[in-house]
Order: sequence, then C-alpha cells, then structure tokens
Amino acid sequence: MKWLLLLCLLLCVDTSWAQTSGETLDVESIKRRSVAVKDSAAAICDLQTAHYGDWDDLPISATHPTVDSLLTPTIKAELLQQINIRCAQLGKDTLLTSDLFYILRPYIDWLHDTDPHYRIGARIPIDARVYKTKRNFLKRRRGLGFNLLMVEDTLIVNTSVNPLFHRGDMIVAINGIKSSEMFEYNYHDRYTSPDFLLQNYYFQHLPKDYTVQLIRNGELMTITTEGMKSQKASSSLAFEESMDNNIRIYDSAKCGYIALPKFTRFYNPRIIKVLQSNIEKFKAKGCKNIILDLRYNTGGSGYMFDNLLSLFINRHTIPYMKSQRVRVSPQTEADYEFITEDMVGQTIALPDSCVVKTIDLNPELYMCDDVHIYILMSKNTSSIAASFCNILQYNESATLVGESLWRNALRYGEAVTGDVWFSSLLYETSVSTTEYDEYTLAVDGVLMPDIAIPYVAEDYLSGRDAMLEKLLGIIKNETVRQFSYPIDIENKKGADFKALQTF
Repeated sequence: MKWLLLLCLLLCVDTSWAQTSGETLDVESIKRRSVAVKDSAAAICDLQTAHYGDWDDLPISATHPTVDSLLTPTIKAELLQQINIRCAQLGKDTLLTSDLFYILRPYIDWLHDTDPHYRIGARIPIDARVYKTKRNFLKRRRGLGFNLLMVEDTLIVNTSVNPLFHRGDMIVAINGIKSSEMFEYNYHDRYTSPDFLLQNYYFQHLPKDYTVQLIRNGELMTITTEGMKSQKASSSLAFEESMDNNIRIYDSAKCGYIALPKFTRFYNPRIIKVLQSNIEKFKAKGCKNIILDLRYNTGGSGYMFDNLLSLFINRHTIPYMKSQRVRVSPQTEADYEFITEDMVGQTIALPDSCVVKTIDLNPELYMCDDVHIYILMSKNTSSIAASFCNILQYNESATLVGESLWRNALRYGEAVTGDVWFSSLLYETSVSTTEYDEYTLAVDGVLMPDIAIPYVAEDYLSGRDAMLEKLLGIIKNETVRQFSYPIDIENKKGADFKALQTF
C-alpha cells in the first residue's frame, strides 16, 4: 500500500496550467491530481491515493509527550465519525492537500486544543520552471501588504502598509474566495495574514494579481492590484508592529505604552534596555500606569527572562516550575545526559536537577514600585509570552487585560518540526516535546485575564483599537483597583499560595 501511495504521488505531477492567476479555480481544476497556478510556484503534486471507504485510523506524533495517551478510543471514534462525514460530503476519490486539511480538521482542531503549539501545515515546493532559485522566488513573490484581525467569522484589516487598504476594512473575499471558505482550511487565530490564509486554500497565496472585495464605512468595494513585493511588505509590516514603533504616552490616563510583539534570544537584551529607558521616561513624565501589549506575541525564547522579570517583580526568588516531563525521541535524547537509547518512545519525568523550579531575580533591577503594570493579551499570546503573563499575574505584579489564552498555553513547549502526514504535503510544523507544570492561577489550563475585554468585530470596523481604548478608559476612571484572581489574594488562600509564602 505504501509504495502505491508513493507511486500515485509521483504520477500526479501535471504540467498543465489552471485558469489565469487571480481567478478562482473551477471545480474540474480542483478535482485534478495536481494544481498549477500561472506565474506562481505551483504545479503541486500533493495528493493521497484513491480514497477507499471510511477512515479508520489517525496519524500519531512520535514526539509529543501526551497526545497519544489523551487520544482515547472514545475520542478517536468521535473524531473519525466527523472525518468520515466530511469526506462523504466532499465526494472525491482523490484528495488535494487542502482537501486533506479540510477533512481532518476535527482532528487538527483537537490537537491544537490539546496543545496550542501543535500545528499542521503544508509544504510548498518551488517550481523550477517558473523560479530558477529560491531567491528568485522570494524576489518575485507578491502579497497584499496587510495583516488581519480575525473575530469569529469576520476578517478585518489590522495593520496595512498598502495605501489601497485601510485599517478597519472588512474583507469579504480575495480572488473569489469568500472569507467563510478560508476559515474552513485554517486555524482560528486572532491575528493572521492573507498570505497564510490563502496558502491553505489550494495554495492560492502566490497569484500575480489580487482582486479583493471589502466593506469600508458600510460600502462594498472591489480593489484589483498586483500587490506589493512580499519581502518589502513583510519588513514594513514588521516595523509597523515593532516595539520601537509602538512606544508612547497617553497623557489623559497618565499611562505609558510599549508593545512587545516577540521574544527572541537576539532581541531580548534589547527589550530589557528599551524597557529600562522608557519606564524611567514614563515615570519622569508623571505616568502612574504602564501598558505592555503582548497581543501579537506568539513567544520565542526565554533568554535573559530573569532580568526581564526583575524589572517588574521585587523579590529575590520566585517559584516557576513544579515538574517537567519529556518525550524521549531522536530530537530530545541528546539534551539530557541520563537518557539512554532504550528510553526512546517513553515519556519520562525529569529529575529535579533538570527542572527550573525557581527563578532567581535581581532586586536592583526592579523599576515599578510606584507604577501599575497592565498587560494586554489575546489568544495569540502563547508559549514563553504566555508564561510571562502567568508569572506576573501569579506574583501580583501586573493586571492581565483582554481575553483568555488558548487552553494549555502554558502546558507544553520545546517544539520541534515533526513528521509528514501520509503521502501528502501536510506535515507537523510544530510539535511539543515537553510537558510543563508551572505555578499558575490558570483554571482548567486556561489563563484568564483579570479584566476581561472580549473582541467584538463591530468595534474594530472604524479602524480603532477598541481593546486599548477600553483599557485606557478603565484606567482614567479607576479609583480603587479591583482584582478577580481565582484565589483569595487578600486573605492568602488558595491551593498554590503556599508556594508564594516560601520565597
């Protein structure tokens, strides 16, 4: 069977071109065993072999510490039932990568709910007949030049460096593909990009031209453009959302504001220096409140986090991790000296010597004795960024504002690239290898804000930052700060509070 799958994959290459770039592929072109988009890096040979009957099994990661044990027979049966219903509705005997993503969506969503790090994506081979080198491909690639806010079934332009598109525009369709259709093939992230959404929809992210239907100020409009060079657009968007471009003071609220869109090993030392400099400036200008915006921050590296946390927490030592488990695999066995080859495939508890149970801080770096810290977060706030929010909340050093994080945002980490799914281009773009048990106030794995401000699509159609504006309004009108922690802070009660008393 395996060689038959591989043979079908190899035979599915089709040099014929589909409809002209910028047009929606017709039904017949979608049914073909390969998809090619003119003037793009396409000719995708991406298919499973002929589909026989019902699905009776699911791919299991060999790297994740708990997914296999959590996939009980009952859950597996329920997922397979949903998958087979979708497969019957699609009615195809040969499946494109996008078809596979759509059919397997119940399982993909379950994996992501179990562990937000766990993601399935699609690899896209570069067609040498169109692009002689990868550099040539990147040079010629064009994008729309804006990023998106996704609220339920609504796509709203969030940041734009393309003058044709304005913050607050509601996207109805791109190249004939309705927003609702794109949702079927994508994760429900809070912040995303049209390139990413279109990539998972029949690889339509590389057209020569774009036709975008949108609603602006209540009026339906159609904009046709060749787009912007992707490299220039990406760098311009990164600058617009960068820390350096998002430092300001709101005088009416006596509040400083700094966006922290990423944590990286290279970037973290600079973050600390910028924070130190600007916190001093904020205080000198009479600011009593500081907002740290982590809504776009998907994590990265915890390098120098002890110094970063020291700016906000006035203690010598804080609790961090209760325990840690790791899945022994070729990706992890070299990380620990005590691991032996016979442990491969097992999920083992790490000895205390390998677990960072506490974090030593430097009280001399503390800067927030006379200011109050607010942290804006969204469900995109994840990984080490989620831990940053958790640590500051747990140590009563900041007020979390916004929406709850993904369930288990703190639970897993140390992600690696995983395996290919079937004989297709679907693969595990991110798989956690480690399970953590942090000290936290999270409830059932969900880290909740102290001040809940949900996303409402209508609030953003005018181009305003509704969550930030609402928080500033709360700060201006607030006389007595009230907190809604899951434990009784005032009376020092709660299962995890003993850990706080220790240090």
